[in-house]
Amino acid sequence: MSNSDYEDFYFGISDNKIYICFFEYGKKYFKKSINFEIPDTLNNNLNFKVISNLLKDNIRKFEKSLGLFLTKGNISIQSKTYQSILFSIKNIFDEKKLDEKVIADLVKIGTQYFINFENRLSIIHIIINKYIIDGKNYDNMPRNIKFKKIILEMELICLDKNLINKVSNLFKECKIEINKIVSFEYAKNFLDDENDETMCMSAKKVLNGVNKSEIKIEEVNQSKSTVFDRIFNFFD
Repeated sequence: MSNSDYEDFYFGISDNKIYICFFEYGKKYFKKSINFEIPDTLNNNLNFKVISNLLKDNIRKFEKSLGLFLTKGNISIQSKTYQSILFSIKNIFDEKKLDEKVIADLVKIGTQYFINFENRLSIIHIIINKYIIDGKNYDNMPRNIKFKKIILEMELICLDKNLINKVSNLFKECKIEINKIVSFEYAKNFLDDENDETMCMSAKKVLNGVNKSEIKIEEVNQSKSTVFDRIFNFFD
């Protein structure tokens, strides 16, 4: 068997089922999928070993059917712990040119503030809904302007931190590296009329940048010392 590219595999996790989907590179729809039921939910600590063994067994079956090794993947999580949190952050400068570093720095400050006072939730997605610059509203970041006062209206999509830790430990136990985690409750907003029982197609859309207002984050360290090691390419 050969190794796979991490972008090809997606996992969908709900309270009672796990889906694994394989996408050929660059394709919108998955080529092959497998699913299996899990006892109760990941929130029940007694189920962890049972779910881990089920996941390992089904990964091996999937690898054998594809002739590929599954070592990395993206995960879509459906959870009642989903929360959408709105807040604003502002700053005032001497006249300054607006660029991506200004926005990235403000996002870091805002999310760090959130994490310092909220230890129950993990940030999964960051969206900038509006830019208010010197009193004018913009849906997207304006280019080639100078300003003094800026306000960002942000939206944080969050899931329970304990749940995220359990999912991370589950895949670590199966020797699968997690590339990105997606909230299905957020991602399904971009499905149009498509059916996505697996939760994987909507996750792929999100990670491919369907929402131009979402900031792409490469590395997240949600401790009190630092939030984002790098925020990048969020105005593609």
